[in-house]
Amino acid sequence: MGTTSGDAGAAKQAWPALMVAGTIAVIAGILAIALPAAASVSITILIGILLIVVAVVWLIGTLRSDAGAAWKIIGVVLALLLLVAGIWALARPFQATVTFTAILVIYFIVSGVIRLAGAIADRRREGAFLWGLGGALSIVLGILIGTELPDSANWAIGLLVGIQFLFDGFALLAIGFSARKVAKAA
Repeated sequence: MGTTSGDAGAAKQAWPALMVAGTIAVIAGILAIALPAAASVSITILIGILLIVVAVVWLIGTLRSDAGAAWKIIGVVLALLLLVAGIWALARPFQATVTFTAILVIYFIVSGVIRLAGAIADRRREGAFLWGLGGALSIVLGILIGTELPDSANWAIGLLVGIQFLFDGFALLAIGFSARKVAKAA
């Protein structure tokens, strides 16, 4: 099965952007892994900014909606909570990083238990072993990070995001190389 001219055109347009995005992601991943404390605080600051933006959008949407008074009050309260959380994250990024790391620990443990239980319950399904193994690793990772709190807040978020960026960057580069091949073959 050959490539169509549409596939080649799309590949010709896409591969440079994929290569740039992949390269940036790999560099960001390497920096985050090399400087996990700085990356953790930077991510916390970004989360604070995002919380503020979401709070403002939520508040505007709530006030413009034609929902009843009770729903508007709930919407305003939730928007204000998001705003306070965002301002707190920006004003105290080191403390916020500890809090976000604690939330990450809870997420890893709970999601790991759910995945492990699902894999055990459906152990005959193909891939159940890997699903369960991933769940067990998530539990172990959550426990390891949790037992080291608050010290683990200095590295956990930055390191994990750095690893994710690194893998995503290599994946984007691989897709970019593949798209370049398709574009050259056409």
